[in-house]
Amino acid sequence: MKRQPLIHGASGFTLLELIISLSILGVVLLIIFGALRIGTRAWEKGEKDIDVYQRQRAVLGLLSQQIASACVHETKLGDAAFYFRGSEKKMEFVSRMPIVPGAMTGVVFVTYEIEDVAKEGKMQLSIFEKDAGFLKDDDIESQRDEETFTLISGIDNLRFEYLKGDKDDVIWQNAWDPSETEGMPLAVKIVLKQDEETAPVRLIIPVRCQQEG
Repeated sequence: MKRQPLIHGASGFTLLELIISLSILGVVLLIIFGALRIGTRAWEKGEKDIDVYQRQRAVLGLLSQQIASACVHETKLGDAAFYFRGSEKKMEFVSRMPIVPGAMTGVVFVTYEIEDVAKEGKMQLSIFEKDAGFLKDDDIESQRDEETFTLISGIDNLRFEYLKGDKDDVIWQNAWDPSETEGMPLAVKIVLKQDEETAPVRLIIPVRCQQEG
């Protein structure tokens, strides 16, 4: 007596059907893992961008307070004597607000400098700060290398501008030359552009000593 199959009409997969099914499954898995990889990279970039923007905001906040606290204090370096001097890439003045720990008198000579990082094609902002009560012309240059700290790095563009004039006639200029312009600027503008995809940030900081005078 012949045995009957458990399921009448049942048939298995052919080799061709199995290959096609596995190919479709492989494509689906490839798409899923590709999407996960893209999502992970986007999340990591987003986290990195948040960290960068938070650091920039903190640094710009400290710079704003230090620049706003600039005081009329004559600095003598070499043959030059000035209260404030600056260009698009460098700014020097005396402030009543230290950023770097260690100031004993609470009044510091500050140098901000914007430098090009050739290998990366980017810019960085550094600060040199020295207690104004212990400022010596003969050793200040030798101390710059050891006591200069990077504040912001990896940016496409960064520059300073200076507001000159009075309430009725003011103008922004790219440099503040003490041999041509007396006193202090009314305000300092910091223009920062992180990269090609982001809009530039323009921060205007009034110099308080002008308002006090």
